Amino acid sequence: DNPDFPALILGNYLLGGTGSGRLPARVREKEGLSYSTYSYLSAGSLDAAGAFGLSSIYAPQNRARVEDAIREELARALDQGFGNAEFDAAKKGFLEARRLARSQDRGIAGRLASYLFLGRTFAWDIDFEKRIAALAPAQVHDALRRHVDPKKLSVVKAGDFR
Repeated sequence: DNPDFPALILGNYLLGGTGSGRLPARVREKEGLSYSTYSYLSAGSLDAAGAFGLSSIYAPQNRARVEDAIREELARALDQGFGNAEFDAAKKGFLEARRLARSQDRGIAGRLASYLFLGRTFAWDIDFEKRIAALAPAQVHDALRRHVDPKKLSVVKAGDFR
């Protein structure tokens, strides 16, 4: 219910919450450095707590280049934000994905069960999607800058790097 939540969700989607986000587009598609690269955002429905993270699966010899590319793209998003065409396409894609999810019984059943516990109805979804649809690029940029600090991200590497 945080006022920045819709902007953060869309900002994550633009960064790497989808295969066409900036991170996978650069690291996987453009430079061919990873098998998978994405970002994620989770937020508590009951508590004011959340997490933002980035992940990439890559060959050991690409480690430094992957880390540099991720840092550069994150910095670029936080410094410059997103262009109108990129932003509009992401907003449209995100809202279409939510509509599609509502057409699947499993997703609806899970959401109904969750909403019974939280005391929510689908009116929350309607309001959330209206808030997403009304967002401007500057709002997403500002929310990301307020809540994502690259200096506070922990870097964890696992694998055989010999």
